[in-house]
Amino acid sequence: MRKWWMIPALAAVLAIGGLAYWGYGLAQDRDQIVTYMNNNNQRAFYQLVDHVENMEVMLSKGLVSNSPSQRMMIFSDVWQESYAARETLAQIPVTGPSLTRTSTFLTQTGDYVWSLAKRFVRGDEIKAEEIDKLNRLHTEAGYLAAELENIEKMAADRRLTWGEIKSKSEDMGQDVNVPRGLENINRKMEDFPTLIYDGPFSDHIINRKPQSLTGSAVSRDQAGTAARRFVETGTSKKFRVVNTEEVNGIIPAYRIYLASQRQVKPSVTVDISKKGGHTLFMLNNRVVNKAATSSDKAVSLARSFLEKRNIDNMAPTYFIEQQNTGIVIFEYEQDGILIYPDLMKVKVALDTGEIVGFEGTGFLMNHQNRQLPKPKLSEREALSKVNPDLKISSKRLAVIPRENLEEVLVYEFKGTLEEDSFIIYINAMTGDEEQILKVIETNGGPMMM
Repeated sequence: MRKWWMIPALAAVLAIGGLAYWGYGLAQDRDQIVTYMNNNNQRAFYQLVDHVENMEVMLSKGLVSNSPSQRMMIFSDVWQESYAARETLAQIPVTGPSLTRTSTFLTQTGDYVWSLAKRFVRGDEIKAEEIDKLNRLHTEAGYLAAELENIEKMAADRRLTWGEIKSKSEDMGQDVNVPRGLENINRKMEDFPTLIYDGPFSDHIINRKPQSLTGSAVSRDQAGTAARRFVETGTSKKFRVVNTEEVNGIIPAYRIYLASQRQVKPSVTVDISKKGGHTLFMLNNRVVNKAATSSDKAVSLARSFLEKRNIDNMAPTYFIEQQNTGIVIFEYEQDGILIYPDLMKVKVALDTGEIVGFEGTGFLMNHQNRQLPKPKLSEREALSKVNPDLKISSKRLAVIPRENLEEVLVYEFKGTLEEDSFIIYINAMTGDEEQILKVIETNGGPMMM
């Protein structure tokens, strides 16, 4: 009886031992995971250095080569290396904007040389100013490769793990050379001039200005009034402004939160541009119940919505059904010609037919007064450039954007080949095949690829 305490004591010892063993196992598992992550991060960094070094070598070969076919193959390799470098850069565990300009450089370099490679396919020759740009890219690639090698050496000398680099890089005030080295790269590369060329990642495209943003600056109150009028037009509903925020995007705007007179919380959000008071975006977040409105009726309601707001000359081109709503895509129409860059989207709730969404940013970014050229090719001549096996279902003139946003007048031919649907765009001035889209029919509507 005097030894009754031995049983719970023994149980406690066993429990503590079990916990210790369990904790030891967890610590081992954690160490293994940390080691695995560090090895992966280190391998990604080594691969980044390797890809950038390859880019620098390939760019030098492209500069010394005098053969268009050889340059085309070299530039294709540069594009692949830049893409791989960008992928591995995204794996480096450094937070914040430390690598913004470096990532842009990798993207633009690959895109630029790819645009040159496509020109070589068309038989174009490289120009003197393009050689200058290649020289500059080669210089930047050489600088980036050298700095990354220095960082690699510093990391090895100081035996810093990539886990430590990630945690310390979140506070650049600490004396951590490796993240600071990445910061220095980013800062140094911002000193290089902007790269303007014939491609979608050119600085003049990334930083482009809206073409149709007119009018003077509006106040918060004026933006609220504009938002209410846009939502209320054509309906008997009345709304009040609940809150207003500022949005700093490509088009600076006021974000207006609206509630109906019977509501406490806002149900509609509207973005109004600070310049001119144009409506960029509208969304009603109400729950949409089971669809009861046909696609034809939804398109008609969407068209009426635009007309009541004095938005004219917009032609519906596609209808997409998503979660009991219908999204109607409109394109601007000038003299019977579709202008694809000038698009708007209207979202229709298919339970009641109420308009619950609007997107007008694309139109404001691209719409302008255009002097469209007269086609040099007739419709028959353009059709002769299309595969004769394509069964044509419709044809018309249109304006489409190239990758560099240059607009081109084309003949649009829609048709089928066996069971597949395609859209072929033939340049109305040169007869070149500008673009081919395959139309994939999905449950929600057509998808272009």
